[in-house]
Amino acid sequence: MIELLWNAPVSETKMAQCIESLNLQQEQRVLDVGCGCGEPLIRIVERYGVHGTGIDSSADHIGEAQTRSDLRSTGSRITFIEANGQSYHGEPESLDLVMCMGATHAFGLGSDAFSNAIEQMRRLAVPGGLVLVADGYMKQPAAPEYREIIGDSMPDTMTHAANVATGQKLGLVPLAAWTSSVDEWDDFEWSYQRIVEQQAIANPDDQKVLEKLVRRREWMDAYLKWGRDTLGYGTYLFRKSKESV
Repeated sequence: MIELLWNAPVSETKMAQCIESLNLQQEQRVLDVGCGCGEPLIRIVERYGVHGTGIDSSADHIGEAQTRSDLRSTGSRITFIEANGQSYHGEPESLDLVMCMGATHAFGLGSDAFSNAIEQMRRLAVPGGLVLVADGYMKQPAAPEYREIIGDSMPDTMTHAANVATGQKLGLVPLAAWTSSVDEWDDFEWSYQRIVEQQAIANPDDQKVLEKLVRRREWMDAYLKWGRDTLGYGTYLFRKSKESV
């Protein structure tokens, strides 16, 4: 059972602030890449009466997203598709908002994944449209032991300021940025920890679940030793210039 509203260290209050800042118009078009369980997209459709498309590579996530949408009567305005971000070929300059919340890897992996994701999102947005992207950033250089765990996809140079500058270099105008607090990180990490622990209790003979538990406990140890002071999470709202091509 999926219990998290969204897979990110973002509080209800901050998510509401972010959605309210979009100032969309009814009937506009929104794409959410790596939509997960669809909660942010559903809330945007509820708030503004727009048309949304959510894509995610997880069948479980898409199923949960569709269930949530159906229960809240937004189903006629949202289409959920099981697909990888790289396999989605939308019409250039066809969307009023393109969003990717903590899933920039859906556009491809590597140390330039954040920049690559924004560039692809920018191409899909109409001139004057919005790009909403969330990803991690480094509060300080990673300890060597922590770097071994998180890999190289988020280099030490990927700071909060650098993330904003990445959008600017690609011709986007920054409109807002939100960073997650330590409390938001703690709530997120411990909530997910409880879910995995409960899954292991409910499935004591499932080897995959037990392996997931081992990885999760290792991650939590690293979070407490290094990640809590090192890893940040930012949500960035940009506008595409009307002169962009």
